[in-house]
Amino acid sequence: MAGGIAARIGRWWRSRAAERDLEDPERLRGKLDETYREQIQMLTRVRRGVAEVATSRKRVEVQMAQLRRQIEDLDARARDAVQRGDDDAARDALTRKVTLEKAHRELAERHASLTREEESLQQAATRVERQIEDFRMRKDTLTARYSAASARAEINDATRGIASATSEIGQAMEEAERHTRELEATADAVDELVAEGIVTRPGESPDDALARHFEAALGDLPPVDPDKKGNDGPHQISP
Repeated sequence: MAGGIAARIGRWWRSRAAERDLEDPERLRGKLDETYREQIQMLTRVRRGVAEVATSRKRVEVQMAQLRRQIEDLDARARDAVQRGDDDAARDALTRKVTLEKAHRELAERHASLTREEESLQQAATRVERQIEDFRMRKDTLTARYSAASARAEINDATRGIASATSEIGQAMEEAERHTRELEATADAVDELVAEGIVTRPGESPDDALARHFEAALGDLPPVDPDKKGNDGPHQISP
């Protein structure tokens, strides 16, 4: 009986171990952490894109500043040439000024495009960062809840398993107690038979046991009344 109970308990624990392998909180935590790392990598790429666009925008701003200085310088040259009456020099300065102004407008358009792109990427990065933070909080909360639920399930399963095993062991103990009472009753009956001489004692002959039986039987008879003994005895003839 005990061996069967132990085998059933062993099978129960092995089945629970297999379920724990499938429902291991560490595996869930690993998957969530991996997803979180992937999101962080994506956010890093977005931020890198924002930084590259910002770098290009600043580079264009430097070029635009240089062109403005050159345009201002050519404008001053053209005025000086006009004052000197040097029309060719003035025309040359104005021609170069027009070319640089066209280049400046193109850079301004590029700058505006880069600014819009930078703002868009920055907003995207902010959204991604907010989503990642929300995911992190949900991940931590879910992991904690899953661990707690798994531990509670383990405790409940263990409690049910122990209760089942205890119930079976209790039944076995009750059966053992009943059998013990039967053995004790049998032993008491044998002791009474031995005491009455019906059953021989160890090493005793059947004749001795029979003699004890008669002695016990005589001992159970009521005492004899002397008066009744005189009346019931044989009559004596008076001389």
